[in-house]
Amino acid sequence: MEEDLFTLIESCRLNFTYVEELIADYFLSKKKALTIDGLAQNLSVSKSSITRFCKKIGLNNYKELVFLYKLSLNHDKEENLFQAKITASYHELATKCDYIYDEKITKKVCLELFNHKIIYFLGKGFNSYAGFDFEFKFTRLGKVVKVVNDGKSIKLAASLAKNDELIIVSTLRGEDEDLREAMLIAKNRQIPIILLTANKLSELVNYTDLVLFVPNLKDDESFGNISPQIPILMELDIVYECYSQMYTNVFEAWQDAEKLLRNNY
Repeated sequence: MEEDLFTLIESCRLNFTYVEELIADYFLSKKKALTIDGLAQNLSVSKSSITRFCKKIGLNNYKELVFLYKLSLNHDKEENLFQAKITASYHELATKCDYIYDEKITKKVCLELFNHKIIYFLGKGFNSYAGFDFEFKFTRLGKVVKVVNDGKSIKLAASLAKNDELIIVSTLRGEDEDLREAMLIAKNRQIPIILLTANKLSELVNYTDLVLFVPNLKDDESFGNISPQIPILMELDIVYECYSQMYTNVFEAWQDAEKLLRNNY
């Protein structure tokens, strides 16, 4: 995490004020981690300036910065090296997910899910793994979810979907010709489409009604250190939680059904 955190600080340097430069230099020098009061006194800056520094580099608070900083300083230690790296990567993904979260879009997605009984989840490879998790969750809530994960079937699903059905497309990179063709078919047939992607410049954005952006993996993570479906699963979990808050009666009905089944066995 050392390289990641320090690169994060360096990437924001052009936007730093003089005080924020002082704070950045302290951490880049790999000095002892202090409390926020201790750091404020050491650098002769205010605690609010430190808090603003944390926000500027995409963190929620100083406590989170110290957590990541300590992981960075421990990077060279053999003890817990692998565990710390993976934990830090997951924590960073969660931070990114929180940073890009859009409540209005998420609620609109939940409304689309509520209004459609049949849902096609289109995605190849690891994207389909996230689709099966989505299927498991929402099938219990009365939805009919069909996960489609090969090129020909993806385009066929777009051709067969009806106007009262919903299509969800999942592609982390946002670059897939079969999905593009399928989305174009669905768009021309006026089938509502929701896109999940980490690529804000993806051409596929032009063919969708709603876009849920997910955190992207860094180059070293894309080699398999982090399961690539994790960012998509995180976003879908947020949607599921939002859905549960918006439509509590649906969840209560499911819970009652679960209790009835358990009592009968």
